[in-house]
Amino acid sequence: MSDQSLLKPSELPNGNAHPVSQPRKGIRLNRVLGRIVPIILLIYIAYTYDLVVIRYAFRDLHGEQERTLTAILWLLPTHSLFLWSLRAYLRVFFAHDRLPASGATNYSGVISWLRARLGATFSDSDRAQHEDEQHIAQSVLTLLKASSCSDVRVKLCQPDGQPLRCWRDSCNGNLKAFRTRHCGDCGVCRVGFDHHCAWFDNDVTAAATLRPFIGFLISIPPLYLLGLGPLFPTAWRMLRRIQSFTSNDPGIRAAWWSKWYSWIGGPAFRWMVGFALGTSRWSNSTPGRMPHESPRAPVLVAVGAVFVFVATALATSSLTHLRYGKLTVDVERSKAFRKLQRQLEKVDNSQTRVDAIRLKMDSLAPGQHFKVSWTDRVSTQRQERVVSLSVYEGLLSHGSPWANLRRLLSNSTDTTPACSLSDTALRKVLEKASLLIPAP
Repeated sequence: MSDQSLLKPSELPNGNAHPVSQPRKGIRLNRVLGRIVPIILLIYIAYTYDLVVIRYAFRDLHGEQERTLTAILWLLPTHSLFLWSLRAYLRVFFAHDRLPASGATNYSGVISWLRARLGATFSDSDRAQHEDEQHIAQSVLTLLKASSCSDVRVKLCQPDGQPLRCWRDSCNGNLKAFRTRHCGDCGVCRVGFDHHCAWFDNDVTAAATLRPFIGFLISIPPLYLLGLGPLFPTAWRMLRRIQSFTSNDPGIRAAWWSKWYSWIGGPAFRWMVGFALGTSRWSNSTPGRMPHESPRAPVLVAVGAVFVFVATALATSSLTHLRYGKLTVDVERSKAFRKLQRQLEKVDNSQTRVDAIRLKMDSLAPGQHFKVSWTDRVSTQRQERVVSLSVYEGLLSHGSPWANLRRLLSNSTDTTPACSLSDTALRKVLEKASLLIPAP
């Protein structure tokens, strides 16, 4: 699938000219969220650890109830799963292209040290292209053993046969390997790009960080149940007590419940503000509580449930798409393409508008062009042909759902590149170039 920039007609290359990359304007929401969400996660982990480990396990189970063995048997698997989940998170969060240059400041040196030891390494685009070409060359030799053609080469290209390049941001016309996409948030091309995730403020790619990303998402539900499960009764009890106190307290009733402006944000906002006003008063008026009987308990359980829901939805969606060999960017581009198709059907007789929509549709079309060149053994002449292969013809699939999952979740160190063209898709490309007889 081509990933050309959605350029305005005035920005299209003319002749040998290249499109000029315009600087990005405005604030990208994903980048802003990428700065905020990890901090929210860190704060949540700190408060939850204090409630679960310090207040409940140490001060209550060990100190008050003297059930030390119970606390140990519970905390050992909980910490094991937590550390495994943290390792997966940091592998994505600290993922990097290459080690930062030496001689940096102390702060940069610490970040460089963390990236080098905890983060994954993104695949180099040039190396990925070289590995993909080697893989295709070996597969071609296998498929065309008895062919009358020699020196067969298959390369990505544009519809006119020119090499596929990226002109966005600082890429400056770099050649693009198969399944390489440009991340608008990072300003670089990534091999096997899936999406830029605000949870990690980094890119998720099939070759480097997709597996720890999926692993982190899958670990959240059991970690939530294992860590906060024993505190569910406490959280429910605290919620009922605080709600009862908040509803009957004269001061809160006069300051909030009886005021007309308490309804401005709707019933949910009214209840949340009232609950927040009641937590501090309830804490001060209820001495002698157990260490873990904190107003934070219901809040942490509720926020954790939201994290579990989001993580489960993301993991389910990602694994469903991966079964068909599709990454998130492929799905989103397909949605955008269908949306443009619907817009095109509604456009009146405005040729300018039609041309603009068709230009965008061409850049999002669910297909990829390949230039197949070979030398005829009889005439010894060099020939070439440009063919296209669509997603619906198996461009992205490696066969069975299990094969797709295994390939896209594999390590980048495997012999076969994770994002290479499958042998089935390569066969169809050679068939379209009339170098292979179509299978019956």
